[in-house]
Amino acid sequence: MAANKLFEGEQCLIQTVDKKIVLTTHRLMKISFSWVLPRKDSVMLEDIITWEIKQTGNNLYLGLSVLLALATYFNDSFALFSGFFLILYLMTRYRKIHIRTHDNVMVLPLNVVNESGVNVLIDTVRVAQQDRIERLRKKVPVAA
Repeated sequence: MAANKLFEGEQCLIQTVDKKIVLTTHRLMKISFSWVLPRKDSVMLEDIITWEIKQTGNNLYLGLSVLLALATYFNDSFALFSGFFLILYLMTRYRKIHIRTHDNVMVLPLNVVNESGVNVLIDTVRVAQQDRIERLRKKVPVAA
């Protein structure tokens, strides 16, 4: 990671092999590509409230499956299409990490991080978050 993209005093702690997730001393960054241009989403470590691992799928496929299942009342051939869209919905379900802040949600796909590395990633981010909060508390004097 280029040093000019980091804040002053910020250091890179870990990053994935494909450099799509980067943990620094100040923030957690996700780098993705839309068309050809890179897109960087970042969350400050002190702003992270909760972590959730959820399975998410394309809800359009589920909705079409239900709609076509109801259309089976008129014509039995819709049952085949309903099953097709239900299978598509089940195939597009992936486990993702949802990181919540006060005003944002960052979604990290688990295909970037292998299944065994998820707990290591979460523990490393929690330790970095605690270190960041302790540094901020020491830096800012408490007004009496």
